[in-house]
Amino acid sequence: MSRMIANLPSSHLAIIPSSLYKRHRARPETKDSEKHSNTEPLPKPDNSDDFDDAGSTGMTVGAVQGHLVVTGVEPGSGAEKAGVHLGWTIRSIADAPLGDLDAWTGSGHKPKDIFIPQLVAYWLAGPAGSPVKVAFEKAHNEIAECEIMREEPAGELSTFGNFPPMRVVIKHRKLKEGVGYIRLNVFLDPVKVMPEIEKAIEDFRDLPGIVFDLRGNPGGIAGMGMGIAGWFVSESDKRLGTMTSRTMTLNFSINPRLNNYHGRLAILVNGGSASTSEILAQGLQDLGRARVFGTPTAAAALPSAVLQLPDGDRFQYPQANYVSVKGRVLEGNGVQPDELVGLTIAGLLAGHDEQLEKASGWSRGK
Repeated sequence: MSRMIANLPSSHLAIIPSSLYKRHRARPETKDSEKHSNTEPLPKPDNSDDFDDAGSTGMTVGAVQGHLVVTGVEPGSGAEKAGVHLGWTIRSIADAPLGDLDAWTGSGHKPKDIFIPQLVAYWLAGPAGSPVKVAFEKAHNEIAECEIMREEPAGELSTFGNFPPMRVVIKHRKLKEGVGYIRLNVFLDPVKVMPEIEKAIEDFRDLPGIVFDLRGNPGGIAGMGMGIAGWFVSESDKRLGTMTSRTMTLNFSINPRLNNYHGRLAILVNGGSASTSEILAQGLQDLGRARVFGTPTAAAALPSAVLQLPDGDRFQYPQANYVSVKGRVLEGNGVQPDELVGLTIAGLLAGHDEQLEKASGWSRGK
């Protein structure tokens, strides 16, 4: 079935393995809980059934200039303790060479930028407290072999409908440039996420701008995008776009919040930003409320449902389409940034996040 649906020209078509549900069961299923979920599922290698919600190395990887490169290292993580540095290229995991990234499309239509880093994250995963051997290429073709200890992953487990549990990480801080920064990894757990964003808005109220980082965010609950937009849009007759199915048309209307934020808003996206991330970024871009920085998004913006199959696997399928206020169809096209900024290996090796630096510079008016 996976091979068959991979040939169809649509996102949000997937078989989600039952092994992802073994250790952390979702809440009781209802018909209503299946609807309007907007997440691109994570692929999983065949040999990692025991690694669901396992330990994490604490490093983020991405496709940069045709290579699989370390784009983030969590402070205090096993990767940082092992001396892993931004910009290092991964050559092998557990002595298994990764090969050519161009041969990794493997899922037919699935965008490479969203598919590959998530697959590698599974291969890096393992029981918390166990090591994984990773070979990196540093600058000047120098090879570094590191034994990275896997630790308990950051974030809290959250479930939604028939999707497997995912860890939600929401952070905010003031950047040294004098602008606010909010990072959200998935649109789930509104009980935790929405108050955290409200607190960030209060903390940043007097700052000239905010950077909202949605890089690598695969989507989630579509309604959260409308709720978040309410902190940045003051007019009551605005919407992010329209979702259309065979039986209905739903406007993604924005309900402005009291004391919302009026400064500059920059949104960071990349090829791993999908679904609700794309809807929020495109919607605010169309309204002229946000300036989008980064690289084109995953072009996977179809609201979907998930059904349980007889063997315990789940089947995700699209059930509607999304069109932005200005008539932009994101499925197959993605969000096109106002300022196209890619990461470079040289920049990462020098400790620079060029996308964030560009967005924060604009946010403070430069």
